Amino acid sequence: MSEARKKHLLLNRTWYITTSRWWLTAILLFLPFQHITVTSLAVFNKTLSTYFNSLDEATVFFFFPLSLIELYRNGELKNRCYLILFVPIFILCASGLVSGMVNGNRLIVTVLGIIDYIKIFLFIFIYAAFFRDFSEFRKVFNLLLIIAVVLGIVAFFQEVWALVLKYILEKDIYDRANYLLGDIPVMLYRKVIIDHWRFGIFRAPSLVRNPNTLGFYLLFVFTIYLNIKKKKNPAVFVSLLTGIIVSVSRKVYMELIFLTIVQAVKNRRKIAVPFIILTVMFFFIMSFIVDFNKWEFTVKGQYAELMSRKQYSKMISFREYFKDKSVEIWRDHPYLGVGPGMFGGVVSIMYDSPVYDEYNVQKIAKALLTRWRDPHQFWPVLLAEMGILGVVSFVGLFASLFFILFLLRKRAVSDEMRGLFTGLTVFTAIILIHSFSSSIKEVIILMYFALLGMGLGCTKKC
Repeated sequence: MSEARKKHLLLNRTWYITTSRWWLTAILLFLPFQHITVTSLAVFNKTLSTYFNSLDEATVFFFFPLSLIELYRNGELKNRCYLILFVPIFILCASGLVSGMVNGNRLIVTVLGIIDYIKIFLFIFIYAAFFRDFSEFRKVFNLLLIIAVVLGIVAFFQEVWALVLKYILEKDIYDRANYLLGDIPVMLYRKVIIDHWRFGIFRAPSLVRNPNTLGFYLLFVFTIYLNIKKKKNPAVFVSLLTGIIVSVSRKVYMELIFLTIVQAVKNRRKIAVPFIILTVMFFFIMSFIVDFNKWEFTVKGQYAELMSRKQYSKMISFREYFKDKSVEIWRDHPYLGVGPGMFGGVVSIMYDSPVYDEYNVQKIAKALLTRWRDPHQFWPVLLAEMGILGVVSFVGLFASLFFILFLLRKRAVSDEMRGLFTGLTVFTAIILIHSFSSSIKEVIILMYFALLGMGLGCTKKC
């Protein structure tokens, strides 16, 4: 091969890698704003908004095969970290296929249901293949940090404005004339308004529209920042922490307390005791806060018979309803579930799963699921769809993540890299906490797997 040909191929490869990195970086910067972008575009063009809503899935479908080629080219597919990850993913896919076959489900539904579960883990391989130097991670994380700081500052001003409106000017924050930096998400259903005040504090959405997303994103960046930076910038620290606090998200508060305990144990063990007491008190207080999305549920069947064959009603929340339905389905299909893509996820809505009619899922519950795309009950829904085998497979996946991060931390060549793996280990535990009251398919968790992939790619041998 001539020298000119070699230079041409090298130039093309450099362009290909650089372009891939630009796209993958842009996706990470876009993810926190995906929801508000999609909802804003839907007003003008629903087709375009659908494309933006599928950018993360499109990235996985396009880049995952390319990442395998890159990892094979670099001779890294035999790396034990990749093998440790591949095994539980393969077991999860196999158990999902068996579940779909046993239940006689459509192959396309089964396959898409499995992909919906594993796509977040595939981000590890994609970012490991295209980010090979720790300086590349620094650049990406600094951009994420800048976005997080801006979101925290905006949230602070929204909070101050809302407090002034309510307690000093005595005006309604929900009046469009009083909005500050964007629309406040208000959902009307049966004349019930979602209250964005909790403990007398306004739940600031910042520029991402959802207070829960804001809090979880800032907590993610905050966790990594605490562990990779020896010298903390007070302005950055305060802006991130303020944004987390004014999101007033119950689950994010719990995860923040967990992070605080970990940091206290790591730095000053005696400080951990009062924080543990504070955590117990916090869980006790939070247990009395009810979900806003409740409706009247008419109970029929065996319960009605116990009430002298009379129907009776009770108030039930969206999460509670899907948890109960998931357990009901699981009892009928304990080992393999009803199959991936058949209940609770976006695939089941797309293909109009018959499970909803079979188990008499109420129309209001299905309508809310269609709107929110997830019942925020990860483990119960996993039980319903894939049974005990699926849950065991997922537990194996999380166990492999902890083990890989342990290996990577030992192999770290600098304190900063070691701090990254420490922060990711802590956030893995936070994701587990998060999964008991929400979904692990959230965009912020995709960002976690992307950073894990970068760290893995920067470690030459695992």
